[in-house]
Amino acid sequence: MGMEEKIKYEDCFLTYLDILGFKNKVKETKTRSEELETLIQALRINTKFTQSDGKKTTSIGTLEIRSSFFSDSFLFMMKANEENLPHLFLIIRYLQDRLWEHKLCLRGAMVKGKMYWPNIGENIILGPAMIKAYKLESEVAIYPRIIVSEDLYRYIKDKKISAHPVSEDGELKEFIKKDKDGVYFFDILNPNILRKKGETIITINKSWKSFRITWNPSEVSNYENIISAVKKIVKNGKRNQNPVVKQKYSWLSSYLEEVREGEKEDKKW
Repeated sequence: MGMEEKIKYEDCFLTYLDILGFKNKVKETKTRSEELETLIQALRINTKFTQSDGKKTTSIGTLEIRSSFFSDSFLFMMKANEENLPHLFLIIRYLQDRLWEHKLCLRGAMVKGKMYWPNIGENIILGPAMIKAYKLESEVAIYPRIIVSEDLYRYIKDKKISAHPVSEDGELKEFIKKDKDGVYFFDILNPNILRKKGETIITINKSWKSFRITWNPSEVSNYENIISAVKKIVKNGKRNQNPVVKQKYSWLSSYLEEVREGEKEDKKW
């Protein structure tokens, strides 16, 4: 009888996300049924990932992914190799776009580190990378931004990782910005990010489920619709009387203004 395989950590990319202001949203559902409907619809988006048996189908094959969510927290994990990382960014972009359409913002952190890689259906999240991501999300992210740890950014830069399928061309590092406080974050409103109207997530293959984020290449861009959704969120958020909450949406407003100013500069050239 052979020895059992030794359990060990593996190098992984991990993203930990949290819905901003979720507690207050839940309070609103007590008196406003439309808010309850909004939250349920938003949370149902993630079931497409968790019902996939841990696989993502792409043009280059099937990639392994582990995802989990509880209440307002989302976690996505992939093994650390270069081809996986842009697809993790795509998942985050897709999820945030859909939540913006439901008037919700994400805050989170992306890291590279050691994690236990669970078997499909094994609900175990364990490893130093999880602790690191949680600490960055809860103590550093602060605003509705998804930060990228410094070591992950260096990895992306040194490996010259392609941005595809986040964008049709370029390197992934071009979609990461350094904020005024020195923190790197996913430049998720970058106009060069590929986002199409009608894009959706589907579950495919009956024998072993996987999911795919799909769109019609001939469809027009959904960029301006997302910008409009973010503008509405900013407008409502800045009305909040709580100075801490107001500060978070002021950050989003400033980021949005920077994005639009950048577009004007690009048009001049």
